Amino acid sequence: MIKKPKLETAIIITIITVIVLYGVGARLIYNGVKQYSSEAQASYGGDAVGALIALVEDENAPFEKRNSAIWALGQLGSDRALPILTKLNTNEVQEPPYDSTAYIVQYSVEKAIKQINGFSMVRWMYRGL
Repeated sequence: MIKKPKLETAIIITIITVIVLYGVGARLIYNGVKQYSSEAQASYGGDAVGALIALVEDENAPFEKRNSAIWALGQLGSDRALPILTKLNTNEVQEPPYDSTAYIVQYSVEKAIKQINGFSMVRWMYRGL
């Protein structure tokens, strides 16, 4: 005879699953931010935020790299990025799918600004970058 799992067991399994998925997702985000930061630091020097800001400001850099740097700045949450992000925020309406290789994606700029001004459950991870 097969026993039915108790509700408590199902709740514990669900909680463990959520924690594991959060950890995996947080690690993937961290790896992306670390990669973009390292690449920017190799090209522009300085700390992670300063290098990413320099990359975003570099009009000769490919749009794809600049958009990735915008995303990373939003994840890092540094107020130092707000002036450049605010300058890039044109409030232009762009229709999806966005082409991050052809222009600065306004959705990404607006989202990064919101992330910097808001709460993030993963921001603590970036203290060592």
